[in-house]
Amino acid sequence: MTTPQPIFEFIRAPQLTVWSQAALIQFKRDRAQYEKKIEARCAVTNENKANVLVSIKASVETIVLDHLAHADIEAGIERKCGTILNSHVPDVMGMFKEWFNMDLHVQDIEARVSKYFVDFGRLVKEKGFIGVLGNNEGGQAPDRQKMKLRCRIMVENLSPTVLQVDVK
Repeated sequence: MTTPQPIFEFIRAPQLTVWSQAALIQFKRDRAQYEKKIEARCAVTNENKANVLVSIKASVETIVLDHLAHADIEAGIERKCGTILNSHVPDVMGMFKEWFNMDLHVQDIEARVSKYFVDFGRLVKEKGFIGVLGNNEGGQAPDRQKMKLRCRIMVENLSPTVLQVDVK
């Protein structure tokens, strides 16, 4: 009697090869996914997560690492991801009109609204608008001006326009 062979997935740690905002945002996203996969693997195999995870230092290419202090890597990633590229404040309203729309194909209203908020948070992180619009995570007290701007963007991008008028 033969038994099927187990299938193992090789989980590779993401590599940081360039110190740019786009590369850092991608690295941060990939690193979070990598850590979740390792955590799930360790839950099944009873391995120690600290022994299995590749350190952030080992994930950075040596040429890039030569120019950075080890202690500043994670803080630098957070700082750079949370600022606007080259300290230039773009037309945030115009960008969100282009990228952010309510999905009217979702029939369930609660699911549609939930997806709307999730999509907004994802866009803020992906486009590096955390410095301008703030972040709703971590239990910190939100900046009043940033919250006003967040709400204004979300209301102006509501569909259909009748809903926009009702919310205002």
